[in-house]
Amino acid sequence: MSDLPTATRVSDPGIRALYRLENRWQAWLDVEVALARAQAELGIIPADAAEAIARTARLELLDRARIDEGFARTGHTIVPLVWELSRVVGEQHGGWVHWGATTQNITQTGDLLVLRQAHRIFLRLIGEALSAMADLAERGADMPMAGRTHGQHAVPATFGY
Repeated sequence: MSDLPTATRVSDPGIRALYRLENRWQAWLDVEVALARAQAELGIIPADAAEAIARTARLELLDRARIDEGFARTGHTIVPLVWELSRVVGEQHGGWVHWGATTQNITQTGDLLVLRQAHRIFLRLIGEALSAMADLAERGADMPMAGRTHGQHAVPATFGY
């Protein structure tokens, strides 16, 4: 996004970073962890497999070159990430990674986690804008201005009126 000529016109409150590929991948890994923990709780996969997945599902522990090579080879949205997570989890538990899940299950849920992060930022920005407007309204409440009626000046009024 930063290569867009308009990207530097407005300061970024953190939204661009949320939609970087690495952040989306981490969100997908977070969903894999939540899935494994839920499945372990229900007895679908072994509890120690879920904990191994949770311990290793951090992008910084995965080999980015392997993931990139897998994407180049397959063109698949998530399979190379799953392969790499399975490898890092290890032979004993790696087969339980992504157990019963679909690409859509993981990517859409992960993308919604990212959207929730963005939503928090938007709520903060809206709150700041409302606060600034409230401050302006209070400071200008008694400021006189020309009243308007049918597109013409009318009896003076105040901003607070």
